[in-house]
Amino acid sequence: MDSLSGYIVRLIVLIFLLSTLGCTAPSQPSRFYRLDSQLSGVVMPQHSQAGDNLPLVGVGPVRLASYLDRPQIVERQSPHRLTLYEFDRWGGTLQENLVQVLSNVMQQAMPQVQVIGHPWNSSVEPDYEVVLYISRFDREADKIRLQARWSLIKQREHRLLHLDQTLIEAQAEGSSIEAGVEAASEAVQNLAREIAAQLQTLTLDQR
Repeated sequence: MDSLSGYIVRLIVLIFLLSTLGCTAPSQPSRFYRLDSQLSGVVMPQHSQAGDNLPLVGVGPVRLASYLDRPQIVERQSPHRLTLYEFDRWGGTLQENLVQVLSNVMQQAMPQVQVIGHPWNSSVEPDYEVVLYISRFDREADKIRLQARWSLIKQREHRLLHLDQTLIEAQAEGSSIEAGVEAASEAVQNLAREIAAQLQTLTLDQR
């Protein structure tokens, strides 16, 4: 009986030590990434002063496909398989980051309007609103693929002026997550320029 009791005590001690080691083992640190508009050093158009009467374009909201609506970065291993990187994450929300980059690049491309990102103050009423749905935004092999549907709405009339969709690809220079994020930034910048070019063909100055 004593031998059995001693065995049980030793087993309990061993289990306790193993559980303690498991709890104290250092976990892998997370790495955080942000999309970049790459406008450093570029002079942005000045916001209008009172009386300038420039049209106001609101960018957003941006909705994401459910598999993208998470803090972890996702890559596509095949047309039917995704990989989620638990320790490689977006710094802040991806929606907020997308709105920021799109707004910055569109403002640079369209000095004849003012561009603001969603959400805006309740006292602000944009003349036009660009609403986006991102159905794909991931890396597959050495390319980032960004698939988006966007619409231009004339706010005061609640009227749809334009509906479009696009697929943009950007080459990743390297296999690292950071290289993928850099290519993702390029894809978002190209989407912003494409939207701005379309908006410039519309009569944004007629309010």
